[in-house]
Amino acid sequence: MKKLFILAASIIMTASASAHMPTANDSWDTIRRHFSRVTFQEPSVKLDNGPMTSAFFVCKDGDVLKTKKAISKCVEWDFRGGRDGSRVCTREVEYYGVAAIEGTRERCSKWEWRGSRREGDRVCVAYETYNYTLPLSHEIDVHKVTRNGRDRDDRVGRKLFTKTLSIEDCE
Repeated sequence: MKKLFILAASIIMTASASAHMPTANDSWDTIRRHFSRVTFQEPSVKLDNGPMTSAFFVCKDGDVLKTKKAISKCVEWDFRGGRDGSRVCTREVEYYGVAAIEGTRERCSKWEWRGSRREGDRVCVAYETYNYTLPLSHEIDVHKVTRNGRDRDDRVGRKLFTKTLSIEDCE
């Protein structure tokens, strides 16, 4: 009987712990673990040597932001025959993504259509250089997830709180 009582108590405690609604006092790790209860827009960082990545996955290393873990990139492909023309990665390399905190970048300043709009291509015909500074902290609004409607889709509910994400120094 004593074992049954302990088992029931531990189940109730586990259920109440998982029912916790995150607050602004919780760590980002705790808030992110409750993805079924809350939602927020993750700020992103454009890496100089790779894709966009979440600001949660970078740290400050001197005057650059660096990914906390290595990124895998396919550098060699083997094309398989067949109707679908599929290809398979045969060699990958791992590297750390970096992004200079301050610098200059180039962006398209004028687009034109080549060919018809239906079957043509949109082509950049002029570029401009601009200075940038990556933010080291972000104010993030955290919202409750609600489930309504006939399709049972998750919806962004009311704003619960705003929390600061500060990009920390790498270890």
